[in-house]
Amino acid sequence: MMKKIKTVIACIIFFALFAGCGKFFHYILVDDTTSFTRLTFHEMYEQDNIDVLFVGSSHCYRAFNPEVFDKELGMNTFNVGTSSQELDGSYMIIQEAAKYNDIKHIYLDLYYRIGVRGRRKDREYLTMTYIISDYLKPSLTKTRYILDASSNEHYINSFILARRNWQKFFDADYVHNLIQKKQSEDYKNYTSVYADAVWETEWYAGKGYVENSETVENWQFFSEEGWNSINLEEYSEDWKEELKDIISFCDKNSISLTLLSVPMPNFTTSAVGNYDEYVEMVENLIADTGVDVDYYDFNLCREEYFPNTSSLFKDVDHLNCYGGETFSYLLAEFINGEITEDELFYDSFEEKMRNLEPTVFGISYFDDQRENGETSRKCKIVSNDNDHLEYEIILKPKDGDPYVVQEFSNNRFFELNPDDRGVCTITYRRRNLQDQPRTIEISY
Repeated sequence: MMKKIKTVIACIIFFALFAGCGKFFHYILVDDTTSFTRLTFHEMYEQDNIDVLFVGSSHCYRAFNPEVFDKELGMNTFNVGTSSQELDGSYMIIQEAAKYNDIKHIYLDLYYRIGVRGRRKDREYLTMTYIISDYLKPSLTKTRYILDASSNEHYINSFILARRNWQKFFDADYVHNLIQKKQSEDYKNYTSVYADAVWETEWYAGKGYVENSETVENWQFFSEEGWNSINLEEYSEDWKEELKDIISFCDKNSISLTLLSVPMPNFTTSAVGNYDEYVEMVENLIADTGVDVDYYDFNLCREEYFPNTSSLFKDVDHLNCYGGETFSYLLAEFINGEITEDELFYDSFEEKMRNLEPTVFGISYFDDQRENGETSRKCKIVSNDNDHLEYEIILKPKDGDPYVVQEFSNNRFFELNPDDRGVCTITYRRRNLQDQPRTIEISY
């Protein structure tokens, strides 16, 4: 009997030392002084009770403003979005939050690119896992999450934090500077993040919400986003099963669940060209579970409720603080029954695009490596009316004279040198109509 007691005590001491060493190495090697997640999880554990939980990737933490929802819903709401959050991370967070709170409703954002990142066992990039696991309280659920998040090749880095950034251990300046930053009152008291002037447009606003004041004006998007259409075959079985696990967990624990997709710029959804196929796939997955779960895609939202303007976004994917506030008030009105589903949404994204005035939303591109070693930047004009618009394209290089790439034509594809910088002027009009041409200037 005494031998068993000694064995148990030895195990407790070992795990205590192991945990202590882990915290020590995390402190001196992992720079989380600008981590939103560190503040979010600390604040989550400090809540008396969370009634409504918002879960998802960076789309989530930039879209759902708890200050708005607390006021409009009369409940305590909290946002646990994390950067690049996969659905296994969402499931982990939901289970963790449900341990400590009597959650009444969960809103899970389904960003369309999350599901195409492959299977868990093929992951090589685990930052999206660590920014969750590093700030969770110890538990068997957390351990299982880490074990399931990747193949066993990554277990040492996942559990032995000394292996992460281990090269920095021998960089005395790095360790010294990091310890100094972590000795600041802001860090110790969880009161500030991104105070550096570089990040003056972005800040942690509390309860998991992140605000950013940058704007995209006049549809000046030049991005690799959306060159290819959505390939439904790329959505992993892991992602589908994780979605079903979340639905099942909420159903078994009497937690109301709503799936939704927050608004993205029309540039992004138009560029892929077949966004409705993604919406249909999600609806079919929900139907397969046999559980009554609502799914609302706010990319199908009517423009009188969420304006057709790029200035509500900070980049090609994310809402800025103005868009987040607009969206939060809109969703609160919808939750409170002040707007009906039929009033708020089009039946399809295609219908929404047909209802808008013909508009060029930007340029999508990809770099093509040729056999001779040269690279060509292939560009396509992104608009909501590819069948009826024609375009004039003029390039003004930074160091050079303007030149015409094409006169008015329905061709929307052209090429650039990836090393060139300048302004692309696109003038567009509907074919065979006496429309007044419209012009957009996009930096490349």
